[in-house]
Amino acid sequence: MRRWLAPVLSALLLLAVHVPPSAAEQLPTAADQLPSAADQLAALLGPVVEAAVSRAMQGGADAGQRALVELGRLEGRLDAAVHGLAELQLQFGRLEGRLEAAADQNVTCQCSPQQNVKTEELQPVTEEQEPFCETSPARLLPGLGPYWEPERRACARSCLQLRDQGGSPRDGVYWFTGMPVPVLCDFSHDGGGWTLLLTVAAREGWNSLSVLRRSERSPSLTSNYAILARADAIRDLGTGSRFAYRIEAQAETGRRRWGGVWLAPRHYSFVHEAPTQTSVSRAAKFNNWEYKDTGIEQRMPWLNMGAGSAVLTTSASATTQWFGTLVTHETNTGYTFSPWIHEQAVKSGRVLYWMREEML
Repeated sequence: MRRWLAPVLSALLLLAVHVPPSAAEQLPTAADQLPSAADQLAALLGPVVEAAVSRAMQGGADAGQRALVELGRLEGRLDAAVHGLAELQLQFGRLEGRLEAAADQNVTCQCSPQQNVKTEELQPVTEEQEPFCETSPARLLPGLGPYWEPERRACARSCLQLRDQGGSPRDGVYWFTGMPVPVLCDFSHDGGGWTLLLTVAAREGWNSLSVLRRSERSPSLTSNYAILARADAIRDLGTGSRFAYRIEAQAETGRRRWGGVWLAPRHYSFVHEAPTQTSVSRAAKFNNWEYKDTGIEQRMPWLNMGAGSAVLTTSASATTQWFGTLVTHETNTGYTFSPWIHEQAVKSGRVLYWMREEML
């Protein structure tokens, strides 16, 4: 039996392991059964990329929200900084006032009504009306315009009254009793006690309205500024027969240039609208010039409310030969500033217009 069983088992074993060539060709290879490397990489990275994009989009939204929150915080800090500067200005003013008062023991209180005040125009200031005021006020902190009203105003009512109180006040911005806005005082030139009414630093923005009031809370020698509408009220603080006004041109090159100081009758107005106020006398002249049709004319500056390029001028005409003009209408582009004095100072440059309610 063993003799025939062994060959049979061998034959069966060969049949079990032998695959015909045609069948082998029909079986898929390992390469065919496995996905490609690119497919595998895509399958692996696809979810990762999608998750990264989703996180980036969500991160962008979160960043935008955080930026808005941070912007709100910055705005709050800016508001706090503005209020802090205002408080610093007040503290600086009080400190400077105390230092100057300590240095000058001879200064006495002048809080009672000033004798130069016209009671028919301005009511006397009583202690009940102004219980607290500074007899030796400090200048408002420079460079912080528009200025905030200080806790205590100056007891004086004008630059001239402050000069006459004594105590050697310094040039700068003050807020006086009875004045709704701060003013810039000059105590260094032509006897002192001058109030700045107008600064023309550039032609832009000037017309018959802005020349009356412009940047009222920001008095400046270098930026456009006007309180011409308040000039007559300051004039009325005086009691003499005449008041003084001063004009400076090309102020960017220095003070007291190409202008002068004039005296005018008490009833003359700073906002007169006709070229008829000619009874003025020149008390001082800056540089070498004379009255002429193509220059400064012997006339108090007047407001032109009609046609023509001149807004505030000493010229008899606002339309022809309008040299001697302080303010030119913004629509005229022929001059960077205004026509002033032919040949000597053709361009007015920066103009400063001052007043003092008394001659001296």
